[in-house]
Amino acid sequence: MRFMTSILTLALGLAFVGCDDSIYDEQAEQVRDSAQQQAADIRDSADAVAENTRESAEQMADNLEQRYESAKPAVEDAAEEKADAIEAWGEEKADAVETAGENKADQIEVEGEETADALEEIDDESVE
Repeated sequence: MRFMTSILTLALGLAFVGCDDSIYDEQAEQVRDSAQQQAADIRDSADAVAENTRESAEQMADNLEQRYESAKPAVEDAAEEKADAIEAWGEEKADAVETAGENKADQIEVEGEETADALEEIDDESVE
């Protein structure tokens, strides 16, 4: 019984020692976690849109090439050039989506970090 009481007392003591985070520290951590999750979601979404754009442009280009593959050489060459232009356009559009998503995600992370730092500063000021 004494052993059990000692263990319980030790566990409670360790629990209280580990509780040195203030409410502001906890809020700051939640803000950081939330900002990082939002940023990850934005990146994932932008990547998915970009991939769909690439696939769509590639499909359009393939369809165009297939349509004119048995045409006269000059017509077939023109179709291939047009298909290449479609693929290039799709790649540029996809890259722009990825860049915009990355920029937005980075901004959310910066704002989250600034908010979290401000919360921690409030905590530091209240301790002094």
